Amino acid sequence: MSSKTHNKKRNSILLYEFLVRTISRALVENDKKRSSLALKILKKHYKQGTELYKEFRIMNALVKTTVSSDHVAASILKEAKTAISSLDSEKLDREKSILIRNINHMINDEGFYDQHVSDYRTYATIQTLMNEWRSSDKDLIKMAEHEDHLMKRLVAEKAQEDEHIITEDSSGTARLVMKVMTKKLNEKYSEALNDQQKGLIKAYAFSAASDDNTSVRLKLKETKENLLSLIEDYSQDLQENNYLRNKLSEAKAALLSENLEAFDDSMVTRFMLYLKLKDELEAKE
Repeated sequence: MSSKTHNKKRNSILLYEFLVRTISRALVENDKKRSSLALKILKKHYKQGTELYKEFRIMNALVKTTVSSDHVAASILKEAKTAISSLDSEKLDREKSILIRNINHMINDEGFYDQHVSDYRTYATIQTLMNEWRSSDKDLIKMAEHEDHLMKRLVAEKAQEDEHIITEDSSGTARLVMKVMTKKLNEKYSEALNDQQKGLIKAYAFSAASDDNTSVRLKLKETKENLLSLIEDYSQDLQENNYLRNKLSEAKAALLSENLEAFDDSMVTRFMLYLKLKDELEAKE
């Protein structure tokens, strides 16, 4: 059975955050093997029907939901408590143990569990509270403190997030990926990527996590068309610069040869470079 004390290695939503951040960093670093492994783990263990996914959905709802009154917040906590009590605790513990073992063996990153998460305290509070709800030996004082913390969070105004691709009908998995990618890829890369490159990674991560390629195909198609137009316009002003004109011609030929129906990590990496070129050409206009 789960311990009532908080253990970040057994926190469903924290483990998900760590996996998503690992995917985002690997994509930026063009580490195809690492991104593929992390995504494989994520999709395998957080699939519908597992106790882990059920717990994650409840936790994610408590993190994302905003209500207008304490009365409604109390009702939500009551529903969450009922839902948590219905989970098979032993099966959930087994699923978490297998997930942790796969992370340790497949990703093998000493810093995996030490990644910075801005909402760490809230995630820890929710997991600890759920452990209390499931316990036969409840600490009523601790439980009241954690419920009070969550009540205040539920009625607090949350910042609007960019959800132009994902709606509230999307899966919790997809929304969390979007949240992480929209909020920040990682402080380490915030200055290295332009907004268009971040948008492409965000669309790619969403497509991979949701098995819906629509978003990333649209992003690639838009990039291709806009850059071809920019190259055409810019080349007309380079009559005396054969070197640049030839380089742009090479870029144009490479773009025209891209088959957007069969994209992979390599194509996304190439389009990251195309977006850098696009950014430079737009700046020179």
